[in-house]
Amino acid sequence: MILEVSRGSIKVALAGKTVTVPGEMFFPAGDKIGFAISSNQIKHWDYPNQDVDLTEREIADVIDDIRADFELGGHTLEIE
Repeated sequence: MILEVSRGSIKVALAGKTVTVPGEMFFPAGDKIGFAISSNQIKHWDYPNQDVDLTEREIADVIDDIRADFELGGHTLEIE
């Protein structure tokens, strides 16, 4: 579940932890937002789990969660 979106990151809650996904907001045509993220920048959970690396499956789950929320709102998500 997306908790927060800013110009440079998206904060996501998953499995009782949070992760801040760095990226870049952009504004495609229309009244919606777009966001570009690089999957190789998703590495660690947020505090207090900052020393725990995300697994490839967890990274995929985070991206899938963001994608689902964005699709519901009609927003654009680009994965690099």
